[in-house]
Amino acid sequence: MRIPLLLATLFALPMGTNAQATLNVEVILNKPEAGGQLMMLLCPTKEAYDKDEGCTPRMVKADGRTVRVTFTDVKPGIYAVKVFHDINSDRKLNTSWVGWPQEPYGFSNDAPVNMGPPSFKLAAITVKEGAQTTRINLR
Repeated sequence: MRIPLLLATLFALPMGTNAQATLNVEVILNKPEAGGQLMMLLCPTKEAYDKDEGCTPRMVKADGRTVRVTFTDVKPGIYAVKVFHDINSDRKLNTSWVGWPQEPYGFSNDAPVNMGPPSFKLAAITVKEGAQTTRINLR
């Protein structure tokens, strides 16, 4: 009699946790007076990061010296963040004829830029259960 009760109790327990995180990204603007908006992507994989597909987008008003963007219900794991200050609000990163960005941009970990965007590995951050904050300084 006790074994069926024990088994029923074990099967009633959750088989895993749906741990969630909140990631706050604080972006330090280098042209706070310019207005416009911030365009941001939270990318869960190298493939998503490289193609800008499968990432979670955010668009917020660029108001003040520091802008906070919050991603809720994030599954803990490895992510990378891309952001640019869309000064003219055309929803694209404007570049020169040779491809250099003409609007401020940045990456998680303040990953260095060397002849193109940094790799996912350089921009990767670990998002843990609960709330955490990371900062990006635009260049």
